[in-house]
Amino acid sequence: MYEKCGGHCAYCGCELKYEDMQIDHVRPLAWYGADELWNMLPACRSCNHYKGSGTLDSFRRMVEAIPHTLMRDSVTYKNGVRFGLIEPKPQKVVFYFEQMEGGGNG
Repeated sequence: MYEKCGGHCAYCGCELKYEDMQIDHVRPLAWYGADELWNMLPACRSCNHYKGSGTLDSFRRMVEAIPHTLMRDSVTYKNGVRFGLIEPKPQKVVFYFEQMEGGGNG
């Protein structure tokens, strides 16, 4: 499983130590996903917990919404934007494993 994405998180692409790797079901078991290798990817703790038992599409939408969510909910983020310290860059998210497969378009 570790080598499936070359020692990286399948979602954000960060380098993973073997002992820190978690295994995510791409199609969650709660959504009738299979507990089989083709439905599993290596993930960092942060991505695995953020995705939770959601689908790949719902996870993508949550990540893409981060700039809006932070602007709505975080005074620190808002101030960082106002003072030019942070520049929000809303964009379509292509996961690391999709880029590896050549399935990314952005």
